[in-house]
Amino acid sequence: MGIRAVRAATEESFRILVASLKTILESCGERLGALAAWDDAPVLPALSRLSSDELEFLEAELQKASAPIEECQVRVQKLIPQEERKRFAAYYTVQQGIRFMASVAQEYLERFRRRDIVLADPFLGSGRTLTAAVEKVGAEVSRVWGVEPLPLPALVAYASLLKAVGGRRDVVAVLVGDAFEEVPFAGLPKADVILTNPPFTRWKYLEKGYRSYLLKVVSGLGYEKYITRKENSLQTLSMFLSDYVLKEGGLIASVLPASTFYTIYGEGYKSLLREKYRLLAVVGSTAKPSFSEDSGFKEVITVAVKDGDGDWGEPTAFIELEAEDDAERAAEIAMRTAGVAAGVKDRARPKTNFFDVRSLPRFLDINWLALFGEDELRDIVTSIFKQGLERGTLGYWSDVLGRSSIVRGVEMYGPEFFFIPNKYWRVVEEEDGFVVIRGGSGDGGREELSIGKEFLVRTLRKPSLYGRRIEADVDSYMLSVPPVGLDELPGDLREYIRWGVGSGTAKPAVNAYGKYWYSHVRRQMTTKKPFGQVFIPDKVDLLFRNRGVFANYTEREVAASKNFYIVRGVGGKIAKFLVAWFNSTIFISVLALLGRRISETWTRFLENDYLELPVVNVRAVSDEDLLEVVKKVDQILHRDLPPLWEQLGKEYRRELDVSVAEAIGVKEAEHMVRELHEILK
Repeated sequence: MGIRAVRAATEESFRILVASLKTILESCGERLGALAAWDDAPVLPALSRLSSDELEFLEAELQKASAPIEECQVRVQKLIPQEERKRFAAYYTVQQGIRFMASVAQEYLERFRRRDIVLADPFLGSGRTLTAAVEKVGAEVSRVWGVEPLPLPALVAYASLLKAVGGRRDVVAVLVGDAFEEVPFAGLPKADVILTNPPFTRWKYLEKGYRSYLLKVVSGLGYEKYITRKENSLQTLSMFLSDYVLKEGGLIASVLPASTFYTIYGEGYKSLLREKYRLLAVVGSTAKPSFSEDSGFKEVITVAVKDGDGDWGEPTAFIELEAEDDAERAAEIAMRTAGVAAGVKDRARPKTNFFDVRSLPRFLDINWLALFGEDELRDIVTSIFKQGLERGTLGYWSDVLGRSSIVRGVEMYGPEFFFIPNKYWRVVEEEDGFVVIRGGSGDGGREELSIGKEFLVRTLRKPSLYGRRIEADVDSYMLSVPPVGLDELPGDLREYIRWGVGSGTAKPAVNAYGKYWYSHVRRQMTTKKPFGQVFIPDKVDLLFRNRGVFANYTEREVAASKNFYIVRGVGGKIAKFLVAWFNSTIFISVLALLGRRISETWTRFLENDYLELPVVNVRAVSDEDLLEVVKKVDQILHRDLPPLWEQLGKEYRRELDVSVAEAIGVKEAEHMVRELHEILK
């Protein structure tokens, strides 16, 4: 940052400081000198360190200050440098979100006739949301508190809250510090209402020691069973901390990244919601993807009442806000879900659906974002799955094929060494027991070596190589060497290993595994047994720009790299039926509907996701239908297929999809396939 920018930021910080002090003095009717004794307010005790001249200067500046505190609440957040924003996850709620959350608090208090309310935000920022709620709720607030790590935003929040409660100092408490250090130990009163936008910095950006500290604190508060993975998300830990200080029967409204509800990191929080809360609403916005300034994440607001003991059958409202002035109406809907049937739409407001998240089908629970809005694709896929599950022709993967039937491919360090052929070596001849390769880096790359096939495993390398044909032409090997000394290995293999070290291509493995670095692939071959005939890519571009197929098939069992999931234990006609299912428009619709978005167009399922998806139960399919599906997939097994969207409406694509749908037992299969093709187009 240049000198001018630093000076401008300093001057702006000073103006905000002065405006905050002026607001505090006007709210309480005090003089500046008295504020130094306020040891319960952020920054103010520092006034005691000022000289008389400095105090006199500050007094003069107070007379000139004109910026309203509401304006300072916005301005202060723009002062935080990008690096600091990342460190503190300082993303502040936009006006649409503020209006909605404040209105939800007002609706809740009116409906439940609460008095002497404690309002709180453990992740306070500049206090805009909490201030808006206090202004709506009024004199019923008996205490309002928050925690903010940055001193200036904390002071701004304190001033704005003090003004909102009419200068009642005993009502407002703002702590400067880390919420995970302050909230469990500061003796703060339990909250009736929490309105918050917790930090959601990526876990990897946090220092290792701090990550350990967070897990220790949250586990110590009683949430260990909800921490499902070592790699967590900061926002879910923040929600556990919020739950800790929320009263039974209390309300919480929180801005959260949408990924909380479709990644594995959010599973623990989803479990907490089901067990301890009535989840009244999940709210998105069609106007903007985020409810936070400059966040860049797709975000939602959740509204829930802490009432895990109640036998509530109320569905959750999935609401899409369309405009700024929609917030109050949405808050009314969020607070009146009782008595609404699950799975219906709000006729007065088409952008609202109701689903009971405690009894969602397993496949819909993968991604709650699929529950928003009018979605023909969701309705058709849900209908197909229900029909198949009822008939038994579809079953959940873990039940039909078993949990061990899917495995991630082999992860290796140094692909230009462990894959053969590679950038430096090509295969020139294959004999019964050997593969002859030519290349290397010496003598113009003309060295020739013979590698025994007992050290080579035929393998799929990367999905892009097999994106046009269902049956993969597998012409790559993976080097699989046992953990023995080099002197126990054949001479040509020793030479190749030495080349890997000298060329640097094997450096990642040498650094990661030490002495028997060349054996880490063999260890995975032994433990994972990553062999099969049906292969699913780890992730896929939903635009299918360069792919005509989703899943691949091989006539014999081969291995695959970590870029694939491998279906184990199936072969022959069953393997072909499965590959037809995975390449059907029905399954690709599931990808579009439920896949975990990792970018604007790329999506993926994780291993646990596949286990929660329906898959064809071949044992319940008639022999006639089985053979018909196999016949249709055989017709295109070796065909070069264009990108998927160009196939829609083509005869071969229609025939494959109809044969799969009829085997499942879908009513009016032809009509359903035509609908799917039209929607996906």
